[in-house]
Amino acid sequence: MSPAPSIPSFEQGPIRPPSEAHSLLVRVIRNCTWNRCTFCPVYKGTKSSQRPLEDVLADVEAMAAAAAVLRAEGRGALHGGRLPQEAFQVMLFLHGGERHVFLQDADPLAVRPEKLAAVIARVRERFPTVDRVTTYGRASTLARRTAAQLGLLREAGLTRVHLGLESGADEVLMAIDKGCTSGDLIAAGTNAVQAGLELCFYLMPGLGGREQATAHVAGSARVIRAVATAAPAERPLVVRLRTAAVVPGTPLAARQAAGEFVLPDDVEVAQELRDLLEELGDARLELRSDHALNLLPGLEGSLPVDRERLLGMLDGFLALPREQQARFAVGARLGLFGEIGDLDDPVRTARLESQFVGYEQPDADELLAAATALRARFI
Repeated sequence: MSPAPSIPSFEQGPIRPPSEAHSLLVRVIRNCTWNRCTFCPVYKGTKSSQRPLEDVLADVEAMAAAAAVLRAEGRGALHGGRLPQEAFQVMLFLHGGERHVFLQDADPLAVRPEKLAAVIARVRERFPTVDRVTTYGRASTLARRTAAQLGLLREAGLTRVHLGLESGADEVLMAIDKGCTSGDLIAAGTNAVQAGLELCFYLMPGLGGREQATAHVAGSARVIRAVATAAPAERPLVVRLRTAAVVPGTPLAARQAAGEFVLPDDVEVAQELRDLLEELGDARLELRSDHALNLLPGLEGSLPVDRERLLGMLDGFLALPREQQARFAVGARLGLFGEIGDLDDPVRTARLESQFVGYEQPDADELLAAATALRARFI
């Protein structure tokens, strides 16, 4: 039997944004206060609960103690039985420069602002090198927060909010049971940026399905434009793309099985993104494509400066023969292709073709359907 760790254990939630991979993870609230979004597989079957302040502060102290051991002894300290297994994330935080902290789980802003400010202050006290403290937030929660409440959190050291936009179309928000309206999203985003916080919207191309694709694009562009206009030049809105996928076991998967939802393929999603860039016009924001769900990881930049370049990238894909589009989509989902030019790489294309040896050659529609199904692997 392994010896009990000499450093106390501490809670860690199940997820964090990719951009927070090297962040210290501090669990303030368990699970999701809403937990009804039809596309989301996380937290299903669980209940949300707020953790007592003393428990969260004790976790921060345990993390500080684990960090002290890791600084003194290095990675080898993880294998000696003195540290709990979750200290691995503390090691990632140290390797990342001890700069970033992420508050978990899905909606820490639902916690009383004074309590959340106390957590942030303790984190800042125990880890003085930290220069970024971020959290997830629900639109309906953030829309209710007053300027004074958000100001309190900013003064305590909160710097950024990650907010699931998903879609700006009310009909899509209703269909996915998001629990908010486009008006809530605009109010939430405006509240955040006017309070001096950075804001990251997460947009899900394809989430409207084929039936509501046009509404999905138009509504999303409207919300993004409104919030981007409210954001100051020195702290522009950030929009991160998360291409929609249907995960088995979710309510969206049940709708798909019943024929009530058809997930757009990668060609259709590329057209959605092109339409979105057109509808955003001269909106000022930062676009990011930092997730394996996205077909084109290079589709990012500063808008409107980079809009023509990004439109050209999408046009390059949309202009390909359908067979090439389909092969690129499958190759990208298998990790063989990263950009359209990889189609001209004989080594990469040979590796893709090797996947079909012994099988009847699939047509373009079959390949696109396979690539669409493969998205669920990246959730």
